[in-house]
Formats: sequence, C-alpha cells, structure tokens
Amino acid sequence: MSIQTVIRHLSALTFAVATLGAASVAQAELVLQACCAHDPLRPDEARKRLEWARACGVPNHVEVIDTALPSANGAGNLVEYIETFDLWGKNAYSGISNGNEINDTFVRNQYYNGATSQFIVNGFKKWTRTNLLPRPAYPTFGNAADVNTAKPLFPHPTLADCRLYFDKNGQHPLPVGDSFYVNAYCISTCYTPDQKVLFPDGEKPILDAMNELVPKMMTLSTGSTLESPELVPNEVYSYTRELHDGTHVIFVLKTASGGELRVTDKHPVIDGRGKVVEARSLKVGNKLIRPDGSFDPIVSVEKTLHRGKLYNIRPVTEDRVSNVLVTQGYLVGSSHYQNEDVDYMNRVLLGRAIPKVVLPGIRP
Repeated sequence: MSIQTVIRHLSALTFAVATLGAASVAQAELVLQACCAHDPLRPDEARKRLEWARACGVPNHVEVIDTALPSANGAGNLVEYIETFDLWGKNAYSGISNGNEINDTFVRNQYYNGATSQFIVNGFKKWTRTNLLPRPAYPTFGNAADVNTAKPLFPHPTLADCRLYFDKNGQHPLPVGDSFYVNAYCISTCYTPDQKVLFPDGEKPILDAMNELVPKMMTLSTGSTLESPELVPNEVYSYTRELHDGTHVIFVLKTASGGELRVTDKHPVIDGRGKVVEARSLKVGNKLIRPDGSFDPIVSVEKTLHRGKLYNIRPVTEDRVSNVLVTQGYLVGSSHYQNEDVDYMNRVLLGRAIPKVVLPGIRP
C-alpha cells in the first residue's frame, strides 16, 4: 500500500472520528458555517486564495508522486505533491480532505472535471483545467484542528507572504512556530432573502426559515423522474448566510403562468430537459419545471443587482436527485451542486422512462 493510500485512509478515519465527536451533524455544520461567515470571499477572491495556498504549500511538500496519468498538454505525466503526513493536517495550506494532495485540491475546488494540463511555475508542476466552477470552494484557517475551539486565521490581505494572521488587516501574525490548520472549505451563497423555499408546512422565505431553524425541507425523492416526480420531507443539513452585504448579479426569470424566480446568475436550475443549468444560460422559450412535473415557459429574462446578503440551504442527503428542492414553485438545485466538482452540471438529472439505476446519484 502506497503512502498516498495510507494517508487517504487515515484522513477519512480522522474525519469520521471528528464527526462522531461532535454533538450532532447539524451542530457541527453550524460551527462550520459560522467559520465561513467570518471569512467570506467572492469567486475571484476565492481563486486567489486557492492559488496562494498552492504556492505556499508546494515548497514544503513531503513527497512527490508520479500519477502515471498523462497531462492533456503533453507535458509528461501529471505530478502530485503531498503536503504533509500529519493526521490533522498541521501547517498544511490545502488541508486533509483529499489526502493532502496539493495539485488535486487546487483543481477540484475551482474547475469542473475534465482534461488536466500541467505547467511549471516557480520550479513546481501546477495543474490546471479549462472550465471553471462558478463558485469555487476555498480554505479557511484556524489555530487548532478542532473547529469548535480554533481561533480564525487569515492570509495577509495582499497575499504577500505565507504567514497567517489573527486579523484580516494583516497586523497580528500567528507567532513563528505556532501551528495552523484548514478548518473548512467555504462556498458562496445564492438566494435573496425574500425567495420562498418549500417546507413540509408550506412555502417560507429562506431568511425566515433560517431564523427559525426549520429542521426539514421538501426535496425530490431519489426515485423521481420527469414523468413521476415525488416530493418528500428531507432533513436540513445547513443554512448559509453571508456575513457582509455585497452587490450581486440576480437573474429574474418570469414565466407564462405569472411565476417568477430570482436567483444569482450561476445558481443551478432544472430546465425542461431535466438538466442542471446555470440561471444565466436560460433564455425566453426555455422551460422551468414545477414540482408536479409540468412545464412553465420563460417569457422574460431580466438581469438586475441585489445589494445585501445572500442565503442558501442544503439537505442532509448527498445524492443529486434528492438535492433538488422547490423555490418559488420551481425545481432548482441545492448548494450541494456548488460544493463539489459538479460533473453532473449540464447532464441529464431527471429523464422520462429512464430506469432509476442510470440516474446520477441513484444506486440499484
């Protein structure tokens, strides 16, 4: 067994132990969301954070691995760097969630799956791909492995060095010799506060639901198809909210029935073909889907700006179909679709008369 495989297993074990040690999944997630709320970044800032973490991590790598996979640009085999052997990811800029692999962590948090090219930057081999995720995930740091007790740490605002600071202005650095850890990977949010999400007791604005900590939401069942959609109660895994007000691009989709859906330009929406698409790609004549499976043609698409905080919600389930929820009367994707390498984006999610076993995320 290679050291890389050992690290993967130990990392998974570490995560499991940490999860079991928390009072509950919901409580652990609330702490993580609070952690991200202290360190909110725009997509462009998130990409810079990922670049900074990669550049700071590779000079101190502990192992180089030839993956035996050819790079898409003909630059030899893809080379991976292992950042640390520490079980808790001490002093690792990439964290332990992916076996301490620096290059893979760098690409999977900001690109869709696809061909991977390799270039030499500052003496180290760096991976890159073509298609960027609309909302990259980025690392946020603390001075302890346990997010419950860690004090937040931040890179210098100019990203001028690899030190971490107790303040966002870069005035109070972590003392030399002290340890730091990746406490979470954070993601942007999507809904304006007035948008209504369907819960077991009916529709409710997402901000109200978050303030009340409504424990269950309505999502599609894992066996749903376009011919036979089924809504079921699903446990809420997390609510997210930005800490600071910002200016966001919002797409307003109005339909023939008089309905209206207001989401960010990159929010995942299920279109009339049963595909997950970004809201900004929808045009007049495309169709939204109601929870009963009927279609509602889009009659106008308007782009506007929203000044304020954005919100999001995610169910506890992991498969793709049950991460489809109802917002303003239409099927849309949860934040789950933005928190991973979404290789299902722009692929069929629900199909007419398609066996359940071939639907993404559904196992026989």
